[in-house]
Amino acid sequence: MLRGIVDALNTEFRSLEPGGPRGTAALAAALSVSLAVLAALLLHSDEPWWAAISAWMVTRSSLAVSLSRGAMRIIGSAVGAAIAVIVIGLFVYDPLPFCLCLFALACAGLIGFVTSRHGYAWLIGAITGNLVMLMALDQPQITFTIAVNRVFDVTIGTAAALLVTFLLPADTTAPSPAATGPTPPPLLFWTRRHAAEFERWLREIWPLVVHACRGGLTVMLLPLLVSWLAPLGPSSMAVTAVAVLAVPTTAVIEPDARTIIQRSLYRLVGCALGALLGLFFLYWVGSNFLVWLLLLMVGTWLSSQIQSGSTGIGYVGTQAEIAFLLSMIQGQGPPLSPTPGLDRFAGIMVGLSVLLVITMVVSLFRFAPPTASPASGD
Repeated sequence: MLRGIVDALNTEFRSLEPGGPRGTAALAAALSVSLAVLAALLLHSDEPWWAAISAWMVTRSSLAVSLSRGAMRIIGSAVGAAIAVIVIGLFVYDPLPFCLCLFALACAGLIGFVTSRHGYAWLIGAITGNLVMLMALDQPQITFTIAVNRVFDVTIGTAAALLVTFLLPADTTAPSPAATGPTPPPLLFWTRRHAAEFERWLREIWPLVVHACRGGLTVMLLPLLVSWLAPLGPSSMAVTAVAVLAVPTTAVIEPDARTIIQRSLYRLVGCALGALLGLFFLYWVGSNFLVWLLLLMVGTWLSSQIQSGSTGIGYVGTQAEIAFLLSMIQGQGPPLSPTPGLDRFAGIMVGLSVLLVITMVVSLFRFAPPTASPASGD
């Protein structure tokens, strides 16, 4: 499996396209990320990496698609941040309910991503909620400030992506996204009248429920990793949660455990590749802002090329860019030391390794989906 990933990466690097639709998309991503970072630094954002990731995830070849994703990202972030403020206020000093809230929010986001036509908003709500909760764990009194800042960063990144997408020529050859996935659950599913319909829906999404539990369990365990597995602080835990949940998982409905393990491995490899590239660039940057910004664009351009390649490892490129941005952007400009980047790299790898282990263990079991009961009359 690893050999296949290496061969695919070699193919992608040999087929980089400076022009054409693929090159234009990579240029748009690089410009969006750099513009978002510059705007976040100009506005003194305390976590400009979140604006950069927002720009990366919103940038698309079509302005209409970017507008839709941008709106869902802002709305999802606002809702997730509000949930985080409520949870911190109620359970910050109660570890068990706090961890259960992390689990429930992660599961809801992963399930909603596939089952709702506004699924991206569900996913971003879960990511932002968990991000704010973990960042505020040591300083609950500033939870509201953290929440507002995260929504502000998302708005900056979204605005940068929309501006670049508007200015660059649209790719008319890009296919329109098709609506896939199971249907939403029936309304009033707890009533006898809709019981059979709800059971059919539950059988349909059962593999997704198992997948969501894997992600939720990993995020739920992050506070325990502080003292048990790695010296992770709240910020590193939040970054780890983003790495675990941030990549859309459109193939989770597949019952093949090998496919799920393969995609988990793609995450691990992509994260390692992006983080190591970022740390390598930081070694040469020093305090030169222009060189740092140029290398930031180069790494984003490469990640976008891998993401839109033809070898089937686009998942690796998406995760690589997230880890790359987390390594390169650590404060108000070029980092003075690579140590924070190394800490983030360790935290991300620990979280993704735990996710991979949980995925492999769960794949050993064959959970039977709920069986339908005979329909009964009202």
